[in-house]
This record gives sequence, C-alpha cells and structure tokens, in this order.
Amino acid sequence: MKTIRVLLEMFDAINTRALLLGRTIGLVALGLMVLVILTQIFFRYVLNNALPWPEEAARALMIWMMAMVAPSAYRYTGFVSIDMLHEYIPARLKNYLILSILLLCTFVSIIMLQHAWTHFSSPLLFDSSGLNRLLQDTGINQLLGTQIQFRTAYIYLAMSVFLTLILMVSLELVMRQFARIIWGNESFPSPKLPNVMAVNS
Repeated sequence: MKTIRVLLEMFDAINTRALLLGRTIGLVALGLMVLVILTQIFFRYVLNNALPWPEEAARALMIWMMAMVAPSAYRYTGFVSIDMLHEYIPARLKNYLILSILLLCTFVSIIMLQHAWTHFSSPLLFDSSGLNRLLQDTGINQLLGTQIQFRTAYIYLAMSVFLTLILMVSLELVMRQFARIIWGNESFPSPKLPNVMAVNS
C-alpha cells in the first residue's frame, strides 16, 4: 500500500503541474484564436480585403487549445458521461467496471499515440502556405534575419502531445482505481479539483 501511495503521489504531482501548464497554454491559444478571428472580420468586412492566413491560424489554435485542455477534463471527470448502469450496480462491481473502462482507454491511447507520432514524424512535412504568408506579410523573417517556415506537421504534433497527457492521466487513474478495489474508495479519493474548475463546475 505504501508503494502505491508513493507512486500515486508522484503521478499526482506530475499530472497536476502538466495539466496546469496545459490549461494555461489552452487559455493563451483561445485568446489568440479570438484575436485572429476578430482581425479577419475587420479586414474582410471593414477594409474589404480578406487576409489569407487567419482561418488556418484559428484552426491550428483551436486544435492546440483542445489538446491542452481535454486531458484536464478527463482527469477531473469533466466529460459528458452516461452513468445509468453503474448507479444501479453494487459498489465493488462498479469499481471493476470503471477499472475496465480505464484500461480500455489506456490501451486505445497507446495505439493512437503510436499512429499520431508516426504521422507527425513522417517525411511529408507539408508547408503551411497561409501561415507562411503571415511571416511574409509581417516581415518577421526579414526583421530577425531567419528563414522560419510553418509546417502542417506542427499542427499534427498537438495530437501526440494530447495523447501523451491522456496516457499519463490514464496510468494514474488506473493505479488509483486498482488501489480502490483492494483498500477501499476512502483511502484513495479522486484527484483534487483545481479551484478554477471547481468554480466553473
């Protein structure tokens, strides 16, 4: 029991900090996405001169925002769930059902992570024409004396990061659920909900 507690405390500390960073990045991505959309609205409807990059930039920011925030929802049970079944079965059987679902999620996450990383690391790193136009229009490369290029693969990287975080959370939840089956739910409570999420829940 002591070993399990130490491991859970380690996972809890790592996941709490990683997910806090993820939510912060997600918040920044959301703010930038809104700014990009408002910029396009201004140029399209006020100046009648639509820019070629905001749609692609907003889509990339939305993908990264989802990837950074969704693992927190998974860890703190923020996803929509159907709980009709386990509300009517004994507590011990319910624990086994939850463990089975968590193990399935872990297995699926491992398979998906392998595919996501293969997709990201493939040699076909397509240039992002819209975002590269942004670099040209703003003169960032000329100003810095660099040759930075946006590639579509950088957007795909979000899935690898997302699934890595999901896998870390899954391992913690599986270990916690396994301990609950052996030593009881009271000895291993659910992860503490962050204050920000508690206020919004």
